[in-house]
Amino acid sequence: MGNEPRIGSILDLEEKRFPLNLHPVLPDIRALWDLSNKLAWDPATAIPWDKFDASKYSKEQLDAARLYWSRRAWTEYSGTSESPAVLLRLVMEEGREIDARLFWAVQTLEETRHCIASYLLAEKCGGYMDRPPKQPPKSTQHRGIRDKALNPAISFEAFAIAHICIGETVAAKMFEERYKAATDPVAKELVRLILRDEIRHIQFGWKYMAHKVKTFTPELIAEMERVAIDVIENSELQGYHCIWLVPSEHTQPMIDANNITAAAGLGGASPEREMAALRESIADIRRDMAPWGIKIPMFDHPVVGRV
Repeated sequence: MGNEPRIGSILDLEEKRFPLNLHPVLPDIRALWDLSNKLAWDPATAIPWDKFDASKYSKEQLDAARLYWSRRAWTEYSGTSESPAVLLRLVMEEGREIDARLFWAVQTLEETRHCIASYLLAEKCGGYMDRPPKQPPKSTQHRGIRDKALNPAISFEAFAIAHICIGETVAAKMFEERYKAATDPVAKELVRLILRDEIRHIQFGWKYMAHKVKTFTPELIAEMERVAIDVIENSELQGYHCIWLVPSEHTQPMIDANNITAAAGLGGASPEREMAALRESIADIRRDMAPWGIKIPMFDHPVVGRV
């Protein structure tokens, strides 16, 4: 007892910042950072909150939207709470490019904006709810980003493939469907602003990994495949973006809220739209990763079918 090896963490590494070179190394990633700065928005003022007319909606619709946008705030907060771990990984791991570090620092701020904006719309719909009516399965709330990002046994490349390339691609596709379905002008503008940020988040992952292709080894490809498959099977197909994939007494209130909000045009998307988006996302990811040697298999799911 007492002689067990210490479990390593990225935090155990010694930070080595010198020589500190701030010149662009990856110009396309630096361009994304520049664009994020130019497109920064304030949740309190960028959205026309005074145009929200609650009298247009029934109490059932407002109650549903209140829960729906509260859940969106909880989900976006996962970015606020977990993105710093990714930034720590980038800054503590020697040799990571300054452009990636700068971009991820801004992305963390963008996730926080999404959280606050979602909270503000929930307030407009009757009041933000600080917790679910019933505690849902962990897979619908957490993706394990912090644990993976701080674990030196998981390469950053495998993490990026799974949680940036895959996770952000699915997230953006969902927001595209929400934008198409939204008719309320306030909800539609909120979704548009979040979607605009999410598109940059996707671009970061795919552009960054495109720079890393020349470093791929058979061992790294196998690891990336393993982590990618885990995220699809245990996160994307277990309700993280589509809560209706895991129907139960604990998730039903949020499933109902999603459906009513979507039908009211208040920023949600129907399960049919989300299913199509999920299937399309996975197919696109499989196609776009194949040239890198990363093979994403077909998955059989009781609700989605073969995807």
